[in-house]
Amino acid sequence: MLALLIIVTVISAAIGTGFSVAGIFFPGFIVKDGEGSHTVRVFAYYGAARSLAVLLVILWAAFRADATALVWLGTLSAIVQLIDATVGTQTGKQHAIWGPLGVGAVQLLVVLLAFWFI
Repeated sequence: MLALLIIVTVISAAIGTGFSVAGIFFPGFIVKDGEGSHTVRVFAYYGAARSLAVLLVILWAAFRADATALVWLGTLSAIVQLIDATVGTQTGKQHAIWGPLGVGAVQLLVVLLAFWFI
């Protein structure tokens, strides 16, 4: 169960970090008509800074196999993904809604299972 928690939590955080980094290099991928927009790129930098920090902490907890930390960080990761899905409703892109919603739901399910079995 700990291995599943580690895998899902790392993947969830990596997805969030990947989209933030993608926003730096391809702002139009994240925001419609965002290509060449300095403002969009600055917001992507802010998002990348935060998501990269969370990813590094999750990797540290995974390396230590700290189940308690991973349950808390997995919960945080699920909340972030679910909030990302609500933000995705403002983009008009279906993948910006359903992708984070699915990842957040899976993350939350794994956290609940880990909480009960670890």
